[in-house]
Amino acid sequence: CIFAELLRMEPLFPGKSDIDQLNKIFKELGTPSERIWPGYIKLPMVQKIPFSHYPVNNLRQRFSLSLSDLGVELLNKFLTYDPRQRITAEDALNHEYFTEAPLPIDPQMFPTWPAKSEQGTRTTNASPKPPSGGREYKQLGDGDDADLSNSGFHMGLIEGSRAPPIGGGFHLKF
Repeated sequence: CIFAELLRMEPLFPGKSDIDQLNKIFKELGTPSERIWPGYIKLPMVQKIPFSHYPVNNLRQRFSLSLSDLGVELLNKFLTYDPRQRITAEDALNHEYFTEAPLPIDPQMFPTWPAKSEQGTRTTNASPKPPSGGREYKQLGDGDDADLSNSGFHMGLIEGSRAPPIGGGFHLKF
C-alpha cells in the first residue's frame, strides 16, 4: 500500500471502518477466492461477513497514467492476497521497475542545505535597543519652565496653565 500511496500522495484504500476498508480493497483488487488464495475460506470471520463479489483487479486502470507496466506488475506483487505468494522486500528491491527509465539520480546530485545547528547564532527575534536621545533629550527636563515656553518644544508641564504655551513648534500634553 505504501508504494502506491507514495506515488499517488493519498491513501490507497481510505476506509471508514474495517468492513468498509475490506470492501474498498476487494473492489480494487477483486474479491479473494480459494483459487487465488488457498485457505482463504478457513480464515476467521470470512464465513460470517458477506462481502460483495468483485471478479476483476482494477489496479492497471487506476495507475495507468502514473506507472509503467513494470510498475503495475510490482504493485500487484506487493498487494497479492496470499502471503506465501507475495513478493519479498529483497525481491522487490531487485525488481526490474527500479532499473527502467527514468533512472534514479545519484544521491550526491541532490541539493543540500546546511543544518540549522551549523548556521551559527542569529538573533532575529531580539528587540532593538531604544534610542539614547542625545544631548537635547537629556537637557529636556533641566532648566526653567519659562525658558521652555519660549522654545519650539512644549510638554504641557507648566503648572496652572490650561492654554498651550506661547511660541512655535509642537505641544505634548500629559
